[in-house]
This record gives sequence, C-alpha cells and structure tokens, in this order.
Amino acid sequence: MADANDPQQQLEELIAAQKLLEEQIKTQREVARQAALDTIKRLYESHAFEYKDVKDFIKATAARKTAPRKTASKRSKRNT
Repeated sequence: MADANDPQQQLEELIAAQKLLEEQIKTQREVARQAALDTIKRLYESHAFEYKDVKDFIKATAARKTAPRKTASKRSKRNT
C-alpha cells in the first residue's frame, strides 16, 4: 500500500522535476546565447566593428575584474 506522502515517491518526483528544470535551463541558456550572438552580429554590421576592437574590449574588461593583491599586514603586539 503506497502512501500519498511516501518520502521515496516524493524524492523521485523531485528528482524528475529537477531533471526537467535542468533541461529548461540548458535550453534557455542556448536561447540567450543565440540572442547575444545576434546582437553582436547586428552591432558589427551597424558600427563597422572589427575583431580586434571586440577582443581588446574583452581583454580590458577582464583585466579590470581582477581583485587587488592583499599585502601581509603586521600584527601589533598588545600588552596584556
């Protein structure tokens, strides 16, 4: 006799729902990627961008995102 609140059945249903959501996420990522590529193509055509322009911009953006290095701080001794 299977209970409606059977934990094993709920787990199986949640796993199935998770797999469905993962597939939807993959599909949506591909749609978003394609839309971004279409935007890039449109900008290339309308503004006469060159590959070097985009490459330089991406490289500069990545360089700005790096975190500054932390310097070792000296601990001050406390008199107790």
